[in-house]
Amino acid sequence: NDDKLLIPISNLELISRYGFSDKKVQLDKLGLQNWQQKKALLKNKIKEIAQELINTAAQRKLTNSINLKPNFYEYDQFSSAFEFTETSDQVRAIKQIEHDLQSEKPMDRLICGDVGFGKTEIAMRASFLVLSSGFQVVVICPKVLLVNQHFETFVKRFKGFNYNIEKISRFESYSEKKIIKDKLKLGLIDLIIGTHAILSSDVSFKNLGLIIIDEEQSFGVEQKEKLKKLKPNANILTLSATPIPRTLQSSLLNLRDISLIKTPPVNRLNIKTYLMIGEERLLKKIIENELKRKGQIFFVTPRIQDVLELEKRFKKLFKNLNYSVIHSKLNSSTIDKVYNDFFSKKTDLLLSTAMIESGLDISNVNTIIINKPYLFGLSQLYQLRGRVGRSSTQAYAYLLLEKNIPLTDNRMHKLNLISKINKLGAGFSIAANDLDIRGSGNIIGAEQSGHIKEVGIELYYKMLNETISELKNEKKVDSDWSPSINLGFSFNIPDNYIVNLDIRMQIYRRISGIKEIQELREVIKNLEDRFGKFPNLFENLFKIIEIKILCKKLNIKRVDKSKFGYVMELRNDQTIYIDKLINIAKLNSEKIKLLPKSKVMYKSMSIESDKNLNEFKVFLESLIEPN
Repeated sequence: NDDKLLIPISNLELISRYGFSDKKVQLDKLGLQNWQQKKALLKNKIKEIAQELINTAAQRKLTNSINLKPNFYEYDQFSSAFEFTETSDQVRAIKQIEHDLQSEKPMDRLICGDVGFGKTEIAMRASFLVLSSGFQVVVICPKVLLVNQHFETFVKRFKGFNYNIEKISRFESYSEKKIIKDKLKLGLIDLIIGTHAILSSDVSFKNLGLIIIDEEQSFGVEQKEKLKKLKPNANILTLSATPIPRTLQSSLLNLRDISLIKTPPVNRLNIKTYLMIGEERLLKKIIENELKRKGQIFFVTPRIQDVLELEKRFKKLFKNLNYSVIHSKLNSSTIDKVYNDFFSKKTDLLLSTAMIESGLDISNVNTIIINKPYLFGLSQLYQLRGRVGRSSTQAYAYLLLEKNIPLTDNRMHKLNLISKINKLGAGFSIAANDLDIRGSGNIIGAEQSGHIKEVGIELYYKMLNETISELKNEKKVDSDWSPSINLGFSFNIPDNYIVNLDIRMQIYRRISGIKEIQELREVIKNLEDRFGKFPNLFENLFKIIEIKILCKKLNIKRVDKSKFGYVMELRNDQTIYIDKLINIAKLNSEKIKLLPKSKVMYKSMSIESDKNLNEFKVFLESLIEPN
């Protein structure tokens, strides 16, 4: 009913983002118990989820990892044979994996890095460490094309080292598959690359040491659970440019480790992305421009039935265009021939369904045209866009819309996100936006929205984290309250200091959520570097937040400035420092006075308000027990 609830900007952390674009949200009336009841019911459901998560994590932690003894001499040779210079993020991720594989617990790490940012090299280094220790490695990919490409890459990279590498997919004959499965069981194959044909119940390994899941967003929950059951104490490495919400959520909840590869390779340019109506004149110009610079083109459409219609358009627009077609209904030999012809530059344009979204790496392709982009998911669009721009040549992605086709807000939001990417390495942000748009899903179940829509993404995370801490008997974190601080002066970020409202709100939110004074100091330093010397009103906000941080630690729910000093109101009488406070009041009754209703008066000695506040701050710090 248009009711408003006003919250001080210093307590902005009490507001959590709901995070769905669905307009059918049922609001609760202020003053009623509906919202509290909804949260209480959800808390019980969350307990079950948290318990299962803890059990799963505990099982892996209780399981001792495989005892790896890599051949470091050969590993150094293998590493130095890498033909490019590693980026700083690659080096960090490799070191983290080396550490994981040497630890006593099985590795479960997500490598999140943009397409073409070197995740495959990281996977090959991990593979080498495991292989040289005498264990097998399995690499699982969603598409046959990616299996073939990885097979070629791994064979080339491992040349000169005595490891047997094989591939398996739906295109091998029954007898070929049987031989491969027998060899795997006997340990005669060291590294196998395949589609989920590897998950077949008759596939077993002699001594599996590492499972690598590439493009994990393409696999279902059940498939990934099957993988973990191949060998419970095997190490797991997951690679993704845009992890699905559930995977991202588990990483954010510290249930698995995450390495971010954000540094682009040297000379890599951002892909220029355009959202446009697919007029034939423009289409012709785009294709001709790419052909003029001796490049090749991907033309992607979501449905196989669209391919015939597009072929008619090509024939009408281009008399001599050398193009080929690829989709999942073609047989394996045709797919291989089409792909090889395109790879060897015998064709200029590849008309395809989303088959090319995973892992195709052709540096000469620098234009991609995506037809009906609204029919693809956000992460899928990002993957497709990443099929170009794999060299120092400027790449282009064109998202083609039809005239007079209305799009929902959700679809427009998704297309705007993709078309406005202005920097390299945005995969993690895209995944986070996908988390917003789709919801993260119950992270151990198969449904996508789960219970999250009941209270929104941020509050759900907060409740889940708190429940996990409770069940682990860790220190209970109570985030449902925030101290009210009234120090008798105004505070805000003046409009003329930070003009952009969105940035001001982000900064308010960032500052209000700070839990440690050291962190506050770092934020102050960064903001001063970014915006210049603070005006007094902004300086005052930091003074409020400093006192608020101390009050939160001390369980003080309210502080008011009075003409004599400061009045504090404690949340309850069970506060751990209450005896200390009573002793101080006995020894120094002029300075500290205990009042009814859990209140305490702190009398200021100085007439200068800044000195007063500083004295009060020192007093609060003295009450905090050292860790």
